[in-house]
Amino acid sequence: MKQLFIFFMLLFASHLLADIVDIKADHFYANDINHKAFFEGHAKIKQGNNEINASKVTVFFNERKKALKYEAHGNVKFNLIEKRIHYKGVANKISYTPTSSKYYFIGNVTLRDLTNNRTIKANSVSLDLKSGLADIKGSVKKPVHFRFEIEDRK
Repeated sequence: MKQLFIFFMLLFASHLLADIVDIKADHFYANDINHKAFFEGHAKIKQGNNEINASKVTVFFNERKKALKYEAHGNVKFNLIEKRIHYKGVANKISYTPTSSKYYFIGNVTLRDLTNNRTIKANSVSLDLKSGLADIKGSVKKPVHFRFEIEDRK
């Protein structure tokens, strides 16, 4: 019984550490009725090794003040390490839903996978980290550009 209690306490403690999100900005305001918080001017979200910088960040909460979604707008730069893969890049907008582990990168996206030496340029990129699925879209004027390295066939 004592071992079970210790296990649950360690599990709970690790869950608390994983949920710490640090957001900094020049200006903050909130709307408690709509359950939104706004961070403007040099906004920076940091959680563990992951970092997103933007002109504006909006956080959407539920009634219990738990974050449901993060949106970053304007000159967005990101540095993310998810499932041992290191992503770095830029986009016009990023939307992240922590409960489903989905990232949406929208507008002039350049996504570099530094772990696997791949670069994607597209209009939008959707990454589902739970399933490992990616959906990448271009446009008529700017098709998807995927650049990667293959091993030598000697």
